[in-house]
Amino acid sequence: MKRAATILVFFNCILICVAWLMVLYTYPRLPQQIPIWLDFFGQQHVFMKKSPLFFLYILIQTLFCAFFFLLAQRIASRMKESWKAGIFKEYVFLTLIFINLIFIHVQRSLILVARQIEKGVDKFYFYSLFGIILILIPYYRLRIKLAKKRQELDRLLENPKP
Repeated sequence: MKRAATILVFFNCILICVAWLMVLYTYPRLPQQIPIWLDFFGQQHVFMKKSPLFFLYILIQTLFCAFFFLLAQRIASRMKESWKAGIFKEYVFLTLIFINLIFIHVQRSLILVARQIEKGVDKFYFYSLFGIILILIPYYRLRIKLAKKRQELDRLLENPKP
């Protein structure tokens, strides 16, 4: 389980690095008027002069991931069963991957709207990512139940009753 959590953290770091590269590469190439807010629920796009405020989304994404990484580590360290802590960290890091994908999609959409290539976010993709995050909740609970049953089975096999 420790290996799975490490792999998930690695892929989260890759997503954050890709997002930073995307933003740093495109910022100097953007037009003078850029959107800072997109049409999510029928509102108008909010445009402003190109400014460092464009980096707000990537900064929030990075801080969000760092905060939840540290929070997951802290909560997991307080769990009595190490197997439960491992599953919890896997769940948090897997959820963070989809949250990173949401942030990247919003940033990509801002760039494409600024260049007048797209009209906004791909709502199907955007809401699908949220749907996947919601599906991860019962997945986590199922993993915990299965791990508990495995622990019980292992105990019974170690200490068989005569």
